[in-house]
Amino acid sequence: MDSFSYTAYGLHFRASLPLPELTVSNGTSVADVSIQMGDVPEELDQPAGRGVLYQANEDEFLLKLDDVARFLVHGGNKIIIDPAPDCIKGDIRVFLLGSCMGALLHQRGILALHASALQTDQGAVLFVGPSSIGKSTLLGEFLNRGYAMLADDVTGIVLDNDGRPSVLPAFPRTRLWADSVEKLGHDKEQLEQVRLGQEKYELTIPEKFCARKLPLCHVYQLTTTNKDELKLETVENIWRFAALRNNTYRVRFLDGLEMRPHHFKTVSAVARQIPVTDVVRPSYPFRLMELADMIEEDLKGGVSD
Repeated sequence: MDSFSYTAYGLHFRASLPLPELTVSNGTSVADVSIQMGDVPEELDQPAGRGVLYQANEDEFLLKLDDVARFLVHGGNKIIIDPAPDCIKGDIRVFLLGSCMGALLHQRGILALHASALQTDQGAVLFVGPSSIGKSTLLGEFLNRGYAMLADDVTGIVLDNDGRPSVLPAFPRTRLWADSVEKLGHDKEQLEQVRLGQEKYELTIPEKFCARKLPLCHVYQLTTTNKDELKLETVENIWRFAALRNNTYRVRFLDGLEMRPHHFKTVSAVARQIPVTDVVRPSYPFRLMELADMIEEDLKGGVSD
């Protein structure tokens, strides 16, 4: 059986299928996580939490997608994939590197945020917010300006020995909707679609990837308004926790995985130390360049609280 070795989130992965989105490793390190094909049950025994497509208990997470695969994430160190007949391999990777990776990080006690992460001179900067708010588009604009990325969509944060939060490098790939591809000056004909029939495209950019862990220095929370205005608003200390909790990746998984207490502790530690700023922009137009200018100036200290 073929074996492929990769790194992501500070972990070494050994996989029985190719994962071109990830960074190839030399294969000599002991694997922290194995990814393999195998039989996955239809149900978990006595799940502590469940949704329409998933079940979870303290050690296991089951994701069921009828036309794609069943996935079992076990103990933070193993993912088993049971593909559906005639499934598209790319679809397997979409959910493997999304919901399953999020569940794996939760199991390992890594804080997973729904965020894009950027390398700056001050450290790692996060753009958080709900789906389709513009996190990846904003990240793409900063990449065009010469910055490097650490993660897109699923960002992992750990507390170092001194209790300071650091951001883990994920993998050098971002996903963009068709309108964002155009805004950022890319040719969608040269990019691979994330899923057939979906106007979302995958951009792999190893030359713009920071492969080392960085201290977290700032979180920007993206929001929209029906007014034609751009502004930055400091989030008061008492509300920082809510901003991080609400932007936790697949936060509903935590109850079934019985990780709420650990999550609370980690989010509290980050919220005590890291400034959070609300970024308010009009729903339309995006005003991408102006928004990036404003954040860039803020990072340099050019915008007062």
